[in-house]
Order: sequence, then C-alpha cells, then structure tokens
Amino acid sequence: MEIGIILGLILGALLLIIGIVSLLVCKLKSIENKWAWWVILFGCCAIITAIVNSFALL
Repeated sequence: MEIGIILGLILGALLLIIGIVSLLVCKLKSIENKWAWWVILFGCCAIITAIVNSFALL
C-alpha cells in the first residue's frame, strides 16, 4: 500500500478533528472563527484525494 494514501487519510482525519473541536469551543465562547471552516475544508479535500488515489492503484 502506498504511504501517500495512509498519510492523506491520517492528515485529513486530524484536520477534521481539529476544525470541529475548534468550532465547538468557539461556539461555547461565542467567538467567531473563520479559519476552522478552512481547516475542515482542507481535511475533506485530503480525504477525498486519498480515496481517489487509492482507486488509481486498483
């Protein structure tokens, strides 16, 4: 298995977790947080890219 697929999935999952946790914390503190949405978007893109790359190896 290629290391890029594993790394992409791990990185995407970490970015999603960081983004969601920061959104929840900012909601509790009533602070506006724009960068968390970008982190969630990059996490989704990393996961989608890893999935597409895994299909390329089939």
